[in-house]
Amino acid sequence: MTIKITYKSSGVDTKKASKLVKNLERITSRNYRREVINNKGGFCSLFDLKKLNYRDPILLSSTDGVGTKLKVALDFNKIQYLGFDLVAMCVNDILASGGEPLFFLDYISSSKIIKKDFLNLIKSINKACMESKCSLVGGETAEMPGLYQNNDFDLAGFSVGVVERENILNKGSVKANDLIFGLESNGFHSNGFSLIRKILEINKISLNDNFKLQRKKIGDILLKPTRIYVNDVLPLIKKKCVNTIAHITGGGIFENLPRVLPDNLCGVIDAPNFKIPDEFLWLKKLGKIDNLEMLKTFNCGLGLIMIVPNEKKNILLNYFKKNKIKSHQIGKVKDNISNQNIIVKKFGEWDLN
Repeated sequence: MTIKITYKSSGVDTKKASKLVKNLERITSRNYRREVINNKGGFCSLFDLKKLNYRDPILLSSTDGVGTKLKVALDFNKIQYLGFDLVAMCVNDILASGGEPLFFLDYISSSKIIKKDFLNLIKSINKACMESKCSLVGGETAEMPGLYQNNDFDLAGFSVGVVERENILNKGSVKANDLIFGLESNGFHSNGFSLIRKILEINKISLNDNFKLQRKKIGDILLKPTRIYVNDVLPLIKKKCVNTIAHITGGGIFENLPRVLPDNLCGVIDAPNFKIPDEFLWLKKLGKIDNLEMLKTFNCGLGLIMIVPNEKKNILLNYFKKNKIKSHQIGKVKDNISNQNIIVKKFGEWDLN
C-alpha cells in the first residue's frame, strides 16, 4: 500500500495559513496610511512616496527582534506584548536619526501556527504601529516543523521611515555645552534578558513569584512592553530642538551614548537626583552586579537620550511639562580631554567616580 504524503502531513497546513491571512487583513486594513496602495493578493506592498509631500526625502530602515525576552514570555505564557516590543525596537531606531516611521513588516516562524497566539501577536504589532503612526503592510508567517520544538517560535520586524535630508540627526551637529536629556523607560524594554534569566536561575526565582512585596508577578514586571517615543519626540525634531538621539538598547547608556558623539567631545553624566526604578535596583542586588555592568547592559530607567542645544532648554522643559512627558537633564557635552566619549560621575545612587 502506497502512503500518500502531503504538505499537511509533513506539518505545514496551507489552508489554515490562508484563513489566518484573511483575519490579518481585517485587523491591519484599519491602520493603513493614505500613502499605502491597495495591492490585495499581490506579492509585495506598495507605498506612494509622492503623497508624503517631502521636498528632499531620505528613506531610513531598521530591523530588529526582541532577543531572549521571547523565552521569558513563553515561560510565563504571556506573549501578547511581544509585538509591541518588536515595533518599538525598530521605530525608535528610525526616530534616532530624525525619521518618521512609515510602514512595518513582521516575520514570525514556528513549528506550528497556533491561531490564538498568532492573532494576539499581530494585534499587538498592529496596536504598536497605530501608536507610532506607521502601517503594518505585510510580513511572512512560516511553519517550520522540525526546526522549532513544541510551541517555540521566533519573530523579527522591519520598518521604513523618512526624513528630510536637511533634518537628519547625526553626531556632526553636537557641540560642547549641549545638554543631555533622558526620557524614562517602561522597565527593561527588550535588552539584557539573557543576564536576567541567568540571575533568576541561579537564585531559583520563578516568574510567578511576587515582585518584592507587590501583588505583581516578576514575569509581569519583566514583560512590560517597550516604550515607543515617536509621538513624544518627533515634534521636537521638526522644531529643530534636538541635535542627536541615542536609543538605549543592548549595551546600555555606556555603549549607546558614545555612538552619537564625535571623537573630540565627551558626554559627562552627572545625575545624582535621578531615581533609578525599583526593578533595576532589585536585579542589581539579586545578581550582585556592579554599577558599570548595569549601565553597560540595561537602560536603567532611561530608554532614550537626547542631546539638545543649550539655548533650547526652556523650549524643551515647557514642552515636556505641557505634554506630561517624564524627562531628566542628566548631563552635559564637554570637550574630550581624557580620550573618553563618556564619563559617568553619578547616576542616581550609583557613584562611578
